[in-house]
Amino acid sequence: MLNDKITHTITLNHSKRTYTIRKYENGKIVAKYRSYPQSKESFSQYWTEHDIRNYLRKSNDYYIVSLY
Repeated sequence: MLNDKITHTITLNHSKRTYTIRKYENGKIVAKYRSYPQSKESFSQYWTEHDIRNYLRKSNDYYIVSLY
């Protein structure tokens, strides 16, 4: 049974049309990801926790910046 609480934050870079996603476990950062540049049509400003988890699970449009 997992007691870890996993959350994410997302920061948008509008000029480059990229996302920086930070993953936290129990309030401590454990990983940082960055998306590749997105098209104007696919760049979105509105993200939920569910959206971020699906993006990380199903997309190959990002890379790991660092693991902590």
